Amino acid sequence: MSKKPRGFGVKISNCSSHLPDGVMSNQDIIDKYSLRLKDEWVKLNIGIEKRHWAADDEKASDLGAKALEKVLDKDPEKKLDALIVSTVSQDVMTPATACIIQSLVTPGQLYPAFDLTAACGGFVFAIDQARRMVQTGMKKVACVAAETRSHYLNKKDRRTVMLFGDGAGAVTLEPCEEGEVGIFYSKTLSDGRFWNSIVVPNDGHIEMRDASGIFESAIKEMSNLISGALEESQMTKEDISTFIFHQASRNIVKAAADNLGLNEDQYLINFDQVGNMTSASVAVLLDEAVKSGKIKKGDNICLIATGGGFSAGVLLLRWEI
Repeated sequence: MSKKPRGFGVKISNCSSHLPDGVMSNQDIIDKYSLRLKDEWVKLNIGIEKRHWAADDEKASDLGAKALEKVLDKDPEKKLDALIVSTVSQDVMTPATACIIQSLVTPGQLYPAFDLTAACGGFVFAIDQARRMVQTGMKKVACVAAETRSHYLNKKDRRTVMLFGDGAGAVTLEPCEEGEVGIFYSKTLSDGRFWNSIVVPNDGHIEMRDASGIFESAIKEMSNLISGALEESQMTKEDISTFIFHQASRNIVKAAADNLGLNEDQYLINFDQVGNMTSASVAVLLDEAVKSGKIKKGDNICLIATGGGFSAGVLLLRWEI
């Protein structure tokens, strides 16, 4: 019987995801961009088979709007008090992509809609902000993570072209009902000393300037954040049924899980099918885990993500759906 911790009085009330129709296999990319790579080498060394890439005219707002629409389908009024969008694939420099999604999904509704940028940790940062807004009186806040990183890849850069996929996920946060726990631990942090490790300059192309350092820090920080969260919550890793890691790469997820001593049934990997979707990774994997029955009502789960900045966040929550 899992422990029942004391929560913030805020829960995730629904979730959804959306992936673009376009699917690119390793061989598709190799052939299209004349790369000196082998499909089997990519599968073995990077751990990916395919990924979804948006069409040329498909924007982050398009993906995010579809994910949000699915979340609000059960609400006839589609009524929101706020919308936070996590993205590093903004449609335009200004205004916020959140405002564009607002116009597509809830036109005419007046509520704050804004973007949040925290690289791959953005979705966890967004949930942390949203739960604070619900704690202070809002009734329903939506968090959307939407990324079209394929539009900004240097397709000739063999170090990055295979890693990234496109997609979007969304959740709504609402006050807990009597007897519910919802979110019971939330922590985000940044360490700007390492901002230069992963950079996307104005041309939009991803630059991974310290690949080995990124690998090592991702494993270390995810492990430390989870260990600290469990200790502060007076819980053990056995009390958590499912850990949802940011899918930076197959090797990073497996190394972090091994470092924590997790059983294979305590975490999921979908990197091989969708790649690294930046801030949308956790959002999409969470929805997949719920749809597959891996996460069930009453389960304690952990959401964890690290990314450029250096920024990272961890959430512990009781699933109440």
